[in-house]
Amino acid sequence: MNLRRPLLLRLTTSVVAAAWLTWSPPARAGGDRKAPNLRRDPKVIKLDRRQAMLVPLTIHVARGRESRAETMHRIRLAVARANEALEPHGLTAVVHKVWIMPSGYSEITSRRAHRRLADYAPVDGTVHVFLVDRLELGSVFAKDRGVRGMHWRYRGLSKRLQGRQYVVVNVDAPSTTLVHELGHLFGLGHDRGRHNLMCSCRRGVQYFSVSQGFVMRREARSYFRDGLRIGIR
Repeated sequence: MNLRRPLLLRLTTSVVAAAWLTWSPPARAGGDRKAPNLRRDPKVIKLDRRQAMLVPLTIHVARGRESRAETMHRIRLAVARANEALEPHGLTAVVHKVWIMPSGYSEITSRRAHRRLADYAPVDGTVHVFLVDRLELGSVFAKDRGVRGMHWRYRGLSKRLQGRQYVVVNVDAPSTTLVHELGHLFGLGHDRGRHNLMCSCRRGVQYFSVSQGFVMRREARSYFRDGLRIGIR
């Protein structure tokens, strides 16, 4: 499959990505309530931003229910909210590219559909994030199949797909969904604390603990190191 987009589209998406990166509104969670300033939370140790590890994101937009402007606004909010939680732990998410997906990928409801997305998530030193209209786990055994986001990793034997993984988020998911799934990508499981970002019941002030930050930094280094090793084969 030829995955290259026309030059005009690539230039357009790059310009759009650069434009919104120069302006980000205050991160918000739970409607109009301003998100808490996690940098002042006593349970979080703030690291020197100059030592932060960059987490480049390749955003794949596969949606049809809202305008592109609305989708880009959601991306700004999600990335800003992610950095509220990540930066105190020495990680900073940045948008590397924004791609517009072809038709046929807006609803991901089966294992086959999840694997099709992997064709667009090469091991290239970035974290691939897909925005879709509808997302399901794709398991016939799951009672509640509809989800707001998930981290997918290829676990088969195909050499072509070795090392591929991505994050997929429903476009109408809360702004904390992206950072929750990035937590999974970087080695975190669910947490029972209702103020923890890795709890599905999260409420109020939401943050990563110091120990979670340590795990994410360690796994992020491993993610990008392993990606380089696989990519040069």
